[in-house]
Amino acid sequence: MSKKAMWAEVLIFLAFIFGFFIANIIVPDRAMSEQENTTLQQLPKFSFERLFNKTFTKQFEDYSSDQFVLRDQWITLKAAAELALGKEENNDVSYGADQTLIEGFDAPDNSALDTNMGYLNQLVQNTDAEVYFALIPEKSEIWSERLPARTPNDSEAEFIEYCYGLSQANNVDILSVMREHADEYVYYRTDHHWTSLGAYYGYSALGKAMDFTVPALESYGDRRVVSDSFYGTTWSKSGFSWVEPDSMEIFVDAPDGLEITSYPEGSPVEGRLYDESKLAVKDKYSMFMGGNCPLHEIVTGSDGPSLLIIRDSYTDSLIPFLLDDFSEIHVIDLRYYRVSLADYIAEHGFDKVLVAYSVSTFATDVNLLLLGR
Repeated sequence: MSKKAMWAEVLIFLAFIFGFFIANIIVPDRAMSEQENTTLQQLPKFSFERLFNKTFTKQFEDYSSDQFVLRDQWITLKAAAELALGKEENNDVSYGADQTLIEGFDAPDNSALDTNMGYLNQLVQNTDAEVYFALIPEKSEIWSERLPARTPNDSEAEFIEYCYGLSQANNVDILSVMREHADEYVYYRTDHHWTSLGAYYGYSALGKAMDFTVPALESYGDRRVVSDSFYGTTWSKSGFSWVEPDSMEIFVDAPDGLEITSYPEGSPVEGRLYDESKLAVKDKYSMFMGGNCPLHEIVTGSDGPSLLIIRDSYTDSLIPFLLDDFSEIHVIDLRYYRVSLADYIAEHGFDKVLVAYSVSTFATDVNLLLLGR
């Protein structure tokens, strides 16, 4: 190689480095990455105390990474490179068949399950209400055939069987009905939740367990698509930004006489069955019930027993199906609403209690200890 060619390569390299240096100075910092659905580190405030205790250096390192120019494009490039090298996953998310983004299930040891099931059984013993227990399988189980062959993936079916074997509650068999409809659009490809169709099949399993009549799928004549551009949390984590978006449906419109009181920050506000303003933001799934909330109190206007739901976010798209079957429904998220459940049930005189969690959440949620209080 001639000296001119060598110097040309050096100058191109330096121009590349200098260009990115200047761009990182000029381009304004972003507060959030829409693609990753995460808040980005801002420029930390300097002090000698924070420098010596390494707080400043850690935050500045995060800031440099988060605010790097063209960050989203580099993440996509990394994900594409992983696929090109035959890795078939990025950030623990596998690129499955039909552009399905799936995280394999990592089962906890049985001692952790024994502990959580102990809390559930304490709830059964502490109340006279009928307690139902529903573990919701995820797409790593129902759509396991879409996973690349080398993806580690423990059995959620074995997890459910083990927990139900310890349960003193009335167990709800959602696994079987989801398996029966595995060839349908029952989970979002880009998100970890089930679709409204999947929630309907979960509702049918609840009807069988609780002995109420479930309308035929064809009877939902007002079923409508409310978004065809939904990218969920799995997509945000994966970097596989080129996949096609999901669509979102509503099966049940809010009936006349429905009253919802929500407590997002402790004080009551008027709640919504659907907050369609959320369809304009990244987290479109939060349209259902307005997203995570410590407590909802729902008066349906229907005849029937009263129900308390101890929930994770899967139940948000399930609740609309339950409005005709219960006169009153309260929904508690134990992450944010820390209360003695036995006292709360006794105070409101609930007829039935439903503890409903996706498998992954039940395996990891440290707040389940509140079930026994």
